Amino acid sequence: MNETEDLKKFNKKIITPLIVLSATAIIAIFTYFKHYPVREWLLIVLCSVALFVAIALFFEKMIMGFMDVNREKALALQAEEEKLLEEENPEEEESIEGLEESDSDSMEIHDILE
Repeated sequence: MNETEDLKKFNKKIITPLIVLSATAIIAIFTYFKHYPVREWLLIVLCSVALFVAIALFFEKMIMGFMDVNREKALALQAEEEKLLEEENPEEEESIEGLEESDSDSMEIHDILE
């Protein structure tokens, strides 16, 4: 469980900056080579940063939602497997106890007959 939480935290930390920096870098380079004036270039880059932060946060929420759903499914499957194992084990224990009781019963009857 601890490993999945660490992985989840790592993914959350890297998703937004990766999307924002890569997309904004592409736009900044493109507008720089198109020889935009500095004021317009800065305005375009700042607006693209704001836009891509919003997009990155949306994607981050989607990815974290999918990870939470998958984690819940895994936990449910694990709980179901444990429940099935618990159901199987008491039956085996009851049959073993039943055999032990029948052995002791037969010994008592045998002792009485002797």
